[in-house]
Amino acid sequence: MKLGVSVPELVKVFKEIQKQPEQIFEMIRLDVRDIVGDYMTAMMNADLTCFLGREPYVRGKGDINHRNGSYCRNFTKIPQNAPP
Repeated sequence: MKLGVSVPELVKVFKEIQKQPEQIFEMIRLDVRDIVGDYMTAMMNADLTCFLGREPYVRGKGDINHRNGSYCRNFTKIPQNAPP
């Protein structure tokens, strides 16, 4: 993966951080939240795979336990009405 950032974009980011240094901590917290959420999702999927004894979409003869689908969960999303 190649990340392309221009010098003017970097200058703008650094100027914003100079004005509000606490902003960098918020950026880091958001990144950590995403990483933790992805990790938790992977752990839950691995746990389910171990419990069922097979990968997603694999069916066994006579099996009664199936994965009935999934949806994206926001484990680390902060509710809008939560205190800071």
